[in-house]
Amino acid sequence: MDLGLVVLVAVKVGVVALAVIPRFRADSPRFAGKAMGARSVLYPAMMLLIPVTWLVAGRPSPYPVLADVALGIPFLVDAVANVLGLFDIKGFDAIPHSTGWFCLAVAFGLAVAPLSHERWIAFGLVAGFGAIIDIAWEIGEFLVERSGSSGMNLTYANTIQDLAMSLLGALVGAIVVATVLWPPEGTPATLFGWR
Repeated sequence: MDLGLVVLVAVKVGVVALAVIPRFRADSPRFAGKAMGARSVLYPAMMLLIPVTWLVAGRPSPYPVLADVALGIPFLVDAVANVLGLFDIKGFDAIPHSTGWFCLAVAFGLAVAPLSHERWIAFGLVAGFGAIIDIAWEIGEFLVERSGSSGMNLTYANTIQDLAMSLLGALVGAIVVATVLWPPEGTPATLFGWR
C-alpha cells in the first residue's frame, strides 16, 4: 500500500475520532466553553472537502494526496491538543497556528498555483489566503467568546501571537509552494497540484 495513502487515512481517522471524543466527555472541564460540539461536526466535515471536490471533478488522476494530508493536519493537531489539554500550556497555541497555517497554505497553494502559471502570483495568493483565513478565525473566536463561551481565555496578547504565528506559517507555506513544490516548466496541471 502507498505510504501517502496510509498517512492520509491515518490523518482522517485521527481527526474524526479525536473530534468526537468531547461528545462522550462533555462534562470534562477541558472541553467546557470551547465550542467542541461545533468542532465535532466541522472537523470531520472538512475531511470530506477534497474527496468531494475530487469526485465532483470526475475523479481526475492522480488523487491529490499531499493536498488532502496538508488540509487534515491542522484539524488533527487542534483535536489532539484539545483532547490532551495541551492548550493549557503557556505559549503552546503558537504551534498549532504556525503549523496549521503552513499546512492550510500548502493545501490551498496546491489548488491554485497550477492555475496561476507564475510563482509570484501563487505566492501572493497563498499568503493572502493565509492572512484572510486567520483574521476570519480570530474574529470567529472573538464572537464565540462574546456569545458566552468561557473556555477560550482570549487575550489581546494571545490574539496578536495567533495572528503573527499564522502569518508566519502562511508565508512559509507560500514560499514552499512557489519553490519546493513548483514543478518544472511544461508539467501538466491537475486538481490540487501537477502531474
